[in-house]
Amino acid sequence: MSAKTITLKSCDEQMFVIEEATALQSKTLEHMIADNPSDENIPVTTTITANVLAKVIEYLNKHAEVETSDEDKKIWDAQFVNLDNANQNILPPILFDMIQAAKVLEIKGLSYLTVQKVADWIKGKTPDEIIEMFPVKNQLTPDEEEWIRRENQWAFQD
Repeated sequence: MSAKTITLKSCDEQMFVIEEATALQSKTLEHMIADNPSDENIPVTTTITANVLAKVIEYLNKHAEVETSDEDKKIWDAQFVNLDNANQNILPPILFDMIQAAKVLEIKGLSYLTVQKVADWIKGKTPDEIIEMFPVKNQLTPDEEEWIRRENQWAFQD
């Protein structure tokens, strides 16, 4: 007897077939399946693209493996978040997308893993180095930035 499968649809219309037991690691998917058990096609969200959903499913599949030890999963996790990044000074955008997907899909383990990766990446960096790492533009005027630096000098000390 084969395991029941469901089909997840990304925001860019890609379809992914996974075992229902694997999908149940996500609290969001668990609720969606419970609310409509006869529907095997589940549109994930309007924000998760196919490349991000593929990474999330890769994580879920690995963590659904009962024959893999917790220690081996930890080793795999460390390699999983070691994302290829051409520019080592900027965090890979897919990492932020995976953080968002883990939050939306309520996958606690993936959320902890990806957020910890960001924390490890910024550890020991100066505020200016951190600003450079994140794909966020400075929306402060020079006067506002100067005021913040004056008021929070402790954060800008080397």
